[in-house]
Amino acid sequence: MANITFVDSNDTVIGYGPRAEAIKNALIHRIARVFLFNSKGELLIQKRSDSHASLPGRWDQSAAGHVDEGEDYAHAAERELHEEVGIGNVPLQKSVKFYSEETDEPKVKKRFNVLFVGNYDGASKIDNYEVSNTRWISLDDLKRWMNDKPEDFTQGFVKCLEAYQKIS
Repeated sequence: MANITFVDSNDTVIGYGPRAEAIKNALIHRIARVFLFNSKGELLIQKRSDSHASLPGRWDQSAAGHVDEGEDYAHAAERELHEEVGIGNVPLQKSVKFYSEETDEPKVKKRFNVLFVGNYDGASKIDNYEVSNTRWISLDDLKRWMNDKPEDFTQGFVKCLEAYQKIS
């Protein structure tokens, strides 16, 4: 597994190392996130596989992942979109950057997040190791679902959707 990027409170790179080190030592690290919308305005969401090491069985954004050593946010977004849902060559636009702290796991995850948004009407091809399902959903239906059953979703996705809606 590749080393991820560790940053300071200004999002300046201070080093690299394994994800476990970032979590164990509460180091700030970088996450690239992707929202893909179809021509109906629906958002593609994915369900993390039950065998996923982190937050199995929870619904998440179209794709997301750590920014690896030597990568920038945009390259990480493109890589994760291809790895997780088999989608490539989609123009992505940077939408919003925000800092978050999450407690989905026993320790706090401190992250700078950059969300990229794109439009796509094709099929996805999931990586069964990371993803068990995908679906298109309207933002209104998604908000209702998140309000009714917040435990179905990752905290990171919820925070990302909130940040996106503030600027939309």
